[in-house]
Amino acid sequence: MKYIELCEIVENKEIIDGIYKMIIKTENIAGQSKAGQFIQIKINDLNDPLLRRPISINEILKDDRLCIYYKVVGKGTDLMARLNKGEKLDVIGPLGNGFDVSLGNKKIAIIGGGIGVAPLLETAKVLSENNQVDTYIGFNDDIYLEDEFRKNSKDVYITTVTGKIGEKGYITEVLEKNIKSYDLLISCGPNVMLSEVKKLADKHDIKCQLSLEERMGCGFGACVGCSIETTDGVMKKVCVDGPVFLASEVNI
Repeated sequence: MKYIELCEIVENKEIIDGIYKMIIKTENIAGQSKAGQFIQIKINDLNDPLLRRPISINEILKDDRLCIYYKVVGKGTDLMARLNKGEKLDVIGPLGNGFDVSLGNKKIAIIGGGIGVAPLLETAKVLSENNQVDTYIGFNDDIYLEDEFRKNSKDVYITTVTGKIGEKGYITEVLEKNIKSYDLLISCGPNVMLSEVKKLADKHDIKCQLSLEERMGCGFGACVGCSIETTDGVMKKVCVDGPVFLASEVNI
């Protein structure tokens, strides 16, 4: 069930250059949310920017709170970064279909890149209760959420493009070294990374769930702005049919 709520900002701070962490207090949204879903945020009351901003859920916290991470990339997210504790946000959620976490006794690799790392923490938390979870996270330079993933993973692998922290290179290169040991891959991040994860999954015949990053207008499937063509030629909308798809379903 979806809710429209005025949510109070509990915390809003920059954690690394351009990446912000926000915690909001909800009435019903947090209690109904699942790993891999997202919310839509209206930035202000002046309809400028006109469209809500889709932000993936990072973590479902106690006391009906949600944690999100966002990257400042334009006017909307820049306005979000200026908001203070105690201010209210107009939020719709939870939206979309999340990851299938109804699994047990599996060895699972969770792979994230850039801002796509954030939506995977709640997934790691839930899956690590009944499975062995290894986390692979890749960044350009600075990293975030390392400690949180270590609490919910057997092993954590980190790469940076610059080599500043962790292994230098791309996270899929590290994943490939261990790929044969996994029963399932779960990934969120830029399309170029998701494409490599899908190739590895196909090559080694491993089940794989991908969370796609697409521009979303309404979040309800009305504007069809986030439509994609699946491998069987059917058009689907990332906001309502996804954002999580089986890798075998999508061309990426």
